[in-house]
Amino acid sequence: MPTFFSDPPQIVYLVLAALLLLSGAVWANRRDRTSLKVFVGIVAVLTILLLLDRLFESPREDAVNRLQLMVKAADAKNPDAFVEHLADTVEMQTGGQSKTEKREAIKASPFWGLLKQFDVRVVGWDFSQLETTDANKVEIGFMAKGEAQGKPYPVYIRAMFTRQPDGKMKLTAFQSFNPVNRSEPIAIPYFP
Repeated sequence: MPTFFSDPPQIVYLVLAALLLLSGAVWANRRDRTSLKVFVGIVAVLTILLLLDRLFESPREDAVNRLQLMVKAADAKNPDAFVEHLADTVEMQTGGQSKTEKREAIKASPFWGLLKQFDVRVVGWDFSQLETTDANKVEIGFMAKGEAQGKPYPVYIRAMFTRQPDGKMKLTAFQSFNPVNRSEPIAIPYFP
């Protein structure tokens, strides 16, 4: 399914809604068959587009859903649920250091103990797709925050999802940045 149909831009819905209102007003004014056909045609196009959008998940929607599940897993301090959305190896860049970590190493990281010890609340928001030219890769940028004892630790994250051999999109690259200066890498404490 082409991404345009499974994840249409909001402007498409706005244009179709405007055309729907305009054609409805013309039909209500004229009450003839031609204006009714135009109105029904726009209703049909809008209905088909809505159905395709709801029935088929685009790679961007899949990646955002997985990120939201990962944020919930981090908030629940559940490393098993977190790592099920990771590829076998993940390129990590936190605090200016780049390294490749295996899924099992992330699952066994002391990061999970830190979350439990301080009862950290983890949230994520503002998920947006960044420019990606490969159809099998999606890069999502989003804001996240860990908060413990009333002290927030905000971070901007860039996550790359790549289609795996089983057809699922999984996290393959992770970068963390200063939320104000999104080109300055920062470390997430005890995260691999």
